[in-house]
Amino acid sequence: MFPIALPLVLAACAMAAPVPVAARLSQQALRVEMSNGSTCSAALIGDAPWQGDLPGCDLAFAVTPTAAGNPIRLGFDAILAALRVGDLVAPMAAITVTDGAGASYAFTSPVTADN
Repeated sequence: MFPIALPLVLAACAMAAPVPVAARLSQQALRVEMSNGSTCSAALIGDAPWQGDLPGCDLAFAVTPTAAGNPIRLGFDAILAALRVGDLVAPMAAITVTDGAGASYAFTSPVTADN
């Protein structure tokens, strides 16, 4: 019986639903990378904070800008905004992705070694 159960367990693991493993934020969009290699993305329309669904995925998202940060980064952002090239760097934000089962995954932007 054990030789039959092992392939069934392995097959069940292989069919597990993919989970978010990374999130990338730009001035215009959120892109979420999944554990199976696929990506889901959504356009960010209007002013922050943003929230909504990732089309084609059973995921919801919330993006909240973080005001606190490195003073050098804040000055750099102000200079880029004045030059009208502020979209060259990822916004500083907290990103929460929630799957259909209610599990939440937290990410930060810009991407750090911790996420």
